[in-house]
Formats: sequence, C-alpha cells, structure tokens
Amino acid sequence: MLRLNLMPWRERQRLAALRRLRLMVVGAAVVALSAVLLIDQLARQRARQQAAANNSQQAAIDVLEVHRGEHDRIRQSYEQVRAQTAALADLRAGQGRVTAVFADLERALPEGVQLLRLELQGSQVRMVGVAASGAVVAQLMRELERSGALRELELKSLKSEPGGDAFILLARMSALWS
Repeated sequence: MLRLNLMPWRERQRLAALRRLRLMVVGAAVVALSAVLLIDQLARQRARQQAAANNSQQAAIDVLEVHRGEHDRIRQSYEQVRAQTAALADLRAGQGRVTAVFADLERALPEGVQLLRLELQGSQVRMVGVAASGAVVAQLMRELERSGALRELELKSLKSEPGGDAFILLARMSALWS
C-alpha cells in the first residue's frame, strides 16, 4: 500500500488558513479604521453645522438686541412726548384759567383804580396799584370776592401818596380756577 505523506498538504492548508486570518484581521482593521474615520468626519461635520447654527442664532440675537435698543429709545422718546403733551395741556388749561381771572379782574376793576403790576405765582396773585382813595380799594376787594375768581383777599399795604393811594393786594385763585 501506498503511504501518502500529508504533512506538506496540511502545512499548506495551515499557511492558507493563516493567510486568510491575516487578511481578515487586516480587512477588519481597515473596515474599523474606515468606520472610525467616517464617524469622525460625521462628528466634525455635525460640529461645523452646530457652530454655523450657533453663529446664525447669535447674529439673530444681536439683531434683536439692536431692535430692542431702538425700541427702548423709541419708548423713551414716546414717554418724553407724552410728558411734553401733558405739560402743554396743563399750560393750555392754565392759560384759560388766567384769561378767565383777567376777565373777572377787568369786570371787577372799578373806575379810579390803576393796576401797576400783577404777579401770579402758583395760585397766589399779587396786585400792586394806585387807587383814587381807600374806598375804591375796598370796592375793588368786594367786587373781586363777588366774582368768585379770587379768595382770601388780603390788603397787604395801603399808603397815601400824592398821585393817590398805593396798595398791595394779595389773593388766592379760587379752587374753581386753579
């Protein structure tokens, strides 16, 4: 019988298996390295996208901050305009009040009285003038009380001078007018 030596064949089989194993390990390493590089590339791409999104959001926030600053400036201007409008309305109301007081004062002014100065500070009215006599000043005070435009009339001084009696009269504007 013939004896075959299978040792070289087994040796070749073992070397072929070893080569296949090495190829599989190298192939697996290449696939793993490719997978790692792909994942790294995807992660870097995602990071770039996130950075771009963050930059665009920051730009939008900056634009909104600028708009907010403009809005605050406009609101402040609006409040200033409202304050000016209120001040003008008060002046107009006061203008009507003062003209009404002047009209009442003109109606109450008897003949023989000459007003030299008329001062208005808040609701306090100060009248400086010259009258023909003290009786005319008393008549002026009665007429002013009757008109209702002035209250708390007080004759501060009455001096007899060559041109007539100089007087200083203090009063408060009525609550209806102030």
